[in-house]
Amino acid sequence: MAADPAYVVVGRIARPHGIRGELRMVPDTDFPERLARLSEAVLLKDGRPTPVRVASVRPRGTDVLIKLAGIDSMSSAEVWRGAELAVPRAQAAALPQGRHYVFEVVGLRVITESGREVGTVREIIRTGSNDVYIVQGGDREYLIPAISSVVLSIEPAAGRMVIRPFAGLLE
Repeated sequence: MAADPAYVVVGRIARPHGIRGELRMVPDTDFPERLARLSEAVLLKDGRPTPVRVASVRPRGTDVLIKLAGIDSMSSAEVWRGAELAVPRAQAAALPQGRHYVFEVVGLRVITESGREVGTVREIIRTGSNDVYIVQGGDREYLIPAISSVVLSIEPAAGRMVIRPFAGLLE
């Protein structure tokens, strides 16, 4: 079962923007509008959290330009290329019934409704229409579509996902 991490990632720093230390960030959240209200966050790089104060956030196309206190030049911004911006788990948005954070799903055991063990969710691929769960079962890999006719339940507390595979899905 996936451990409850201390932080929830809300975006990834793509690169510096301009000469005053702004960072171009690719949002990784279902709630991008909440980024504008962020005042404190954490930069995660090489597994180390660095608390930061958010000075400003403004949209730029599908990305966001974020200014953090103390990062005032292109060279000081460059250090954070590739870092993740995260918020403490307690500040993460509550999800609607039936929705789950990625960290709650990765690591779950996958079983069929008849009790057959399929494997463990290793990764989630986001596609245009629906997510796809990559499930590792022994030396096999299964691609399970995240659709209600296949995924019957996701139960992080029980450490499992129950599926109803259609013909050929697990062949």
